[in-house]
Amino acid sequence: MSKLAHGHEGKQSIIVGTRTGGQGKTLVSQVLQYTFKECGEPLKIMAADTATAKGAAAKSKLARFLEPDDDVEELGIGATLQSIRSDQDAALNYWERLGEGLSEGNLLVDVGANVLPGIWEWATETNAGRILRTAPPIWLVIPVTAQAQSLIDACDLIRLAEAKQEHLPIAKYIVVFNEHEGKFDGIRDALEYKELAKLIAAVKACSVRMERCISSVWQRMQTEYISLKTMRSLTYRDYATRFALSVFKSSAAEKDFVEWMYLTTKAFHPALTSQRT
Repeated sequence: MSKLAHGHEGKQSIIVGTRTGGQGKTLVSQVLQYTFKECGEPLKIMAADTATAKGAAAKSKLARFLEPDDDVEELGIGATLQSIRSDQDAALNYWERLGEGLSEGNLLVDVGANVLPGIWEWATETNAGRILRTAPPIWLVIPVTAQAQSLIDACDLIRLAEAKQEHLPIAKYIVVFNEHEGKFDGIRDALEYKELAKLIAAVKACSVRMERCISSVWQRMQTEYISLKTMRSLTYRDYATRFALSVFKSSAAEKDFVEWMYLTTKAFHPALTSQRT
C-alpha cells in the first residue's frame, strides 16, 4: 500500500466515535491503527471509553485488542461539566491530555459511546478552537450500522460537529457503513439513509463500506480479543491448532479472514488519502 496522504506535515488526528454502542467503533479503530502501522506511519493512541468507568486501572476495549507494544493512553470517560461545575479546574482537566494530543497530531482517539458531546462541551468551555485551528487537522470517523437510529445518530453527530466548528475544527468526516450487523441494500430508500447521504454530500464527507467478515473464527477473535495483526500473521495450520479446527476448515477460515482484511484496507485507503475540499 502506498504512503497515506497527510495534512499539516503528516500529523493529522483521527477521532473515532458514535453516539451509541454496537456500531463497530472499536473495530474501525483497530483497522485504522493496523493500516497506519503497516504503512510505517504508526499513530499514538488514546482511548476515552466507558470500560474505564469503574476503575482507572481497567483497560479500554481497544487496548485489549491491540498488541502489548501498542501503548494506549487511557483517558477514562470524564464527566459532564455540569456535574462538576463547583470545581472548574477539575472540569477542564478531564480532557487536558486530549487537547494536548490533538495539538500535537499523529493521534488516534477511540471514543466510547456518547462521550463525544462531552468533548465538545470541553472544547466550548476552553475556547479550544483558537488553539486547534493552527494544530494538525482533525478527522472525525463515524461508524454506522443498517439501523434507523444509527443513521439518525450519525446525522446528529455531523450536525453537532458542524455547529461547533469554531471550538473543535473538523477537517474531514469519514462515515463507515459497517455491514457486520447487516447490509444497507434494503434501507437505501429509507428517509434516514437518504438524510445521511444528503448530509455526507453537504459536508463532502468520505464514505467507506466495511463488509462483514465471514470467517468461522470471527466470534472467537472478538471474545478472546485477538488483534488483527496477530490474525494476519497466522497460517492456516496455526488456525487448526489455535481454534481446534480440521485442516480444511482452518484453511477456509484463514482464507476468509485474509480476504476480508484485504478488502477492508482497500476500502479505507481512498478515504485516508483524499483531502477535503
